[in-house]
Amino acid sequence: MNIQTLLTPKKKAIVQKWIDQVLDSYASPEFFKKQKDRFANPIGFTISEGLQNLFSILIEERELGEAAKPLEDLIKLRAVQDFSPSQAVIFVYLLKNIIREELDRDLKSDEVMKTLAVLDSRIDKIALMAFDSYMDCRERLHQIRVNEVLSGRSALTDGTKCVSAMLKKNQTESAENNQTNRLI
Repeated sequence: MNIQTLLTPKKKAIVQKWIDQVLDSYASPEFFKKQKDRFANPIGFTISEGLQNLFSILIEERELGEAAKPLEDLIKLRAVQDFSPSQAVIFVYLLKNIIREELDRDLKSDEVMKTLAVLDSRIDKIALMAFDSYMDCRERLHQIRVNEVLSGRSALTDGTKCVSAMLKKNQTESAENNQTNRLI
């Protein structure tokens, strides 16, 4: 028995549970679950598409290198948020439990267990790819921040006021002080 034969009949249920569990890790999971429009809900759309693609790659036993693109799209979302590295990549491991829940009755078969062992290995490899991708994304974010500080652009994005705004404020305050002094 191969992975595809085992899981294709349960694909829709497994993928939907996987999507729901990943979306539950966000602050507003109900919005992400209900809003299906790609442009109104880019996070939900990216997660849904990415997980469906990853699942297909896994069960069709395609080359794991094909998982790089959907995995990177998912990891980019999680790398810019306040997830720890383990929280960012745990979504890959969630799939193992979901599959076991769906195959609960079949788990007594040695053949099914051997097939799941192969699938578990593939999931573990994708999880390692996810961690590498997460670290790459975090490194790029760090480099962008360093470049902003070095170029002075961070003063415009970190909540401080730009130099021209501060000069204008100082000029206004000086003019007001001069008028006050003249009145006294």
